[in-house]
Amino acid sequence: MRPEDLEDTKLANALVIPIAAVSTGVVVIVVAIAVVLVVLFVTVSMRGRQRRGVKRRDETRHELAEAHERAARAERDRDIAQEQAQGGDPDR
Repeated sequence: MRPEDLEDTKLANALVIPIAAVSTGVVVIVVAIAVVLVVLFVTVSMRGRQRRGVKRRDETRHELAEAHERAARAERDRDIAQEQAQGGDPDR
């Protein structure tokens, strides 16, 4: 091996090492950004599920309150109809 070849190899190694280091740094940064984006996406998704769940529970409560109101109204109507049937027909 000639001395010039040894110098060329050292020069090539001197250039490759910083390029490899920069490339490694870029990869680390890209992976870190990807992890942050995934965590952000999961957080936003969970928050959306919470809001939809709260909305669904509110709708269910509202529907339940309406059902209770209809049942109470039906019970009153039934009582009124029974009173009218008993007191309104003296021939019975």
